[in-house]
Amino acid sequence: MAQAKKSGPSVSDWWLPGQQEKRTPGVYAIQDSGNVTATLHRALGSAGGSIFDLPDYELVHGVSFGKAITLVNNRVRKARMGMSTDQAEIEIAPRYAIEGLLLGRDELKLTRAKVRIQRQDEWTRPRTFRVDHDPDKRFIKAVTYTEFPEVTSEIPNGRVTVADASSYRSNEEGVTLKTGTEFHFHFDTPVDLHSFVAEELRGLQVLMTLATGVRCGVERFRLTNSEWQIEGAEREEDRWCDVRMWAPTLTPSRRRGTFLFPYSSMDWTSQAPLFFGLSEAWKYVIEQWALLLDDRFVWPVARFATAASAVEALDRILHSGEKYEADMDLSVRILETLKSAGVNAKDRKKVKGALSRPKEISLAERMRRLSDYLPGVMDDVVREKQWTDRVARLRHVVSHGLESSDGFAQDVRPLQCGTEVLLHLLESVFLFHVGFTGEQVKAMQARNSNHRRREIVDECFELLPSIEANTAQK
Repeated sequence: MAQAKKSGPSVSDWWLPGQQEKRTPGVYAIQDSGNVTATLHRALGSAGGSIFDLPDYELVHGVSFGKAITLVNNRVRKARMGMSTDQAEIEIAPRYAIEGLLLGRDELKLTRAKVRIQRQDEWTRPRTFRVDHDPDKRFIKAVTYTEFPEVTSEIPNGRVTVADASSYRSNEEGVTLKTGTEFHFHFDTPVDLHSFVAEELRGLQVLMTLATGVRCGVERFRLTNSEWQIEGAEREEDRWCDVRMWAPTLTPSRRRGTFLFPYSSMDWTSQAPLFFGLSEAWKYVIEQWALLLDDRFVWPVARFATAASAVEALDRILHSGEKYEADMDLSVRILETLKSAGVNAKDRKKVKGALSRPKEISLAERMRRLSDYLPGVMDDVVREKQWTDRVARLRHVVSHGLESSDGFAQDVRPLQCGTEVLLHLLESVFLFHVGFTGEQVKAMQARNSNHRRREIVDECFELLPSIEANTAQK
């Protein structure tokens, strides 16, 4: 649904839940990006006559061409109001638009969902229809359908299945065959909509983004709840709602038709839960990494700094239980020496405080710890044994604006090299934590990104700050 073509504004009525008698006319429009906007011709509820009195509405109910609509988490984008009349033009942008039912706050839950992610069919590669033609390729002799093998994975409170979504339609004009797959979720008890989006939907987007190398959003999202009490719902289809939400504009894949890991290489049953778990636990890292995959994010300094920040954040997450223990014996000896040397008590107290503070682990050490998850995985990209120290030194030069950083305005190759090294490390550790073995990770990257990265690193690595030169610039 997210990538449905933009539709012209349609006449609609809007009101706050329980206040249908105070409804206001307006329009409903679907944007190119999949999300919607609603325009109100009067303020809802008890909002005053000033644009400064307009709240952000949690829920708005409406109807457009006979279809019930629930707008969730609405933000007022712009408003124009008359001075002596209640007429207005108020544009609101919901986070979700649920088409099909008027739902209350406590009803924003689901027990089943059908989801498609952008580029999903390129990844799963369903081959459900085979068309046989006559020898001259003029007529269709036969169409053979082979069902896509569905695979299910157990997740907390339910299960998720990669399901066949192929369709066959015929009419007077001809026959339409469409291959496709969907992700089907079944939950034992109702799940909050916001939690589902934050965990399960985010997990699917992370999976597809990592596999394709470009940001992927939700293409279609339908949901239902077995506990909804719906009057007049005679068919099962009447219990399902379409959800419209924002999705990124599709861009060409950097991997040119290949995938870091195709669906056929995954053990969906065991690996799917790992994506859902990491998508929330590694949220900060993933958002930085997704930014690096955005073709619009082209500034070399910013890209390198973001990659370094993502690697640091990932190491902190994986070692969050670490506790710093000060060397008390060393501290006592230093303080006794200072006392013997005549240093006053006030200064000795400052030194004692400094010695007891946690020591920040260097970026170089963080990179070494991360690479230890997959011994040898970095050797396929960078041959230099001191790569961690030199990349860390580059980050020091960049982040502190040292004199030697002036040259980056003319020659960005060191930054591009450092970014590729950090991305390779980030990608490798992520693949390891979603269930791929070290050998699988090496094979995947050799098949896709290693050649390009190796060329960049081989050409540019010697441009990184040397370790010998580091001391002179401190």
